[in-house]
Amino acid sequence: MLRLLMVAALSLAAGEALAQETSFLLINGTDYPISQLAVSPTDLNFWTPNVLAAPPLKAGERRQVRFNAPTTYCQADMKIGFADDGAPAVWQNLNLCTLTKIKLVYDRASGITTARYDD
Repeated sequence: MLRLLMVAALSLAAGEALAQETSFLLINGTDYPISQLAVSPTDLNFWTPNVLAAPPLKAGERRQVRFNAPTTYCQADMKIGFADDGAPAVWQNLNLCTLTKIKLVYDRASGITTARYDD
């Protein structure tokens, strides 16, 4: 049992060593409050836990987002969960290594997601 706990602790420590703090300004350009933000390496659908701090980010609001991202990838997808229980939306192929500010835009009727980096 002790051996298993030591292996688990070492794995966690190694995982943290292979992570880098990622930080960017998130602007909610959707018409809906955002309650969740998860990140995955592009096209893998291996999502992180929610990295967006409470409370939900209302339409038009901005918030600095910080989390530890694996150093093994820069290209990532973002999945947003909405506080009104609408279907989640995904933005693909975002470069986490250079991202400093992003405005997420979503047309719920068509399902089209777009992102702006200079707003």
